[in-house]
Amino acid sequence: MNKGVGKAVRLFAGYYGVLQSLHLLSLARAGWIVLNGGEMPFPAPPPPGGWPASSLPFLLGMGISDVVAIVLGLIFVYQLFIKSEFKGILGVISLTIALVGGVGYLFGTLPSGAWQTHLLAYLVVLLVFSPIIPLYILVIKNLSTHGE
Repeated sequence: MNKGVGKAVRLFAGYYGVLQSLHLLSLARAGWIVLNGGEMPFPAPPPPGGWPASSLPFLLGMGISDVVAIVLGLIFVYQLFIKSEFKGILGVISLTIALVGGVGYLFGTLPSGAWQTHLLAYLVVLLVFSPIIPLYILVIKNLSTHGE
């Protein structure tokens, strides 16, 4: 049961659910464009001259890991809000994948020159995903005090 789950966990988890739902739509759009022969879109603009062909496997790998994090995250949020069950381990797994993906995104796109060219767009992406960090801490804290 989520009896011991505080308002902050519920607030951040709700945000995470909305964020990951929108993220999934963004990835679905990107997949559709690529499958129809278009150029790989990205939530933040590409570097000058576009994404090099060598970055395609990196971007696809990021997308696949994002989908795994999204699916697990949506199940976590569904369990919390609809089933009234706190599945902390599921939350930690989803959030860990999302955080590792964020770090990969940062270090994978920074050297491309895209950040220097479109700094505001990349900072917005960073800002939008930053509430994952306090949720991660809260979920781990909740797990340590209340268990699964």
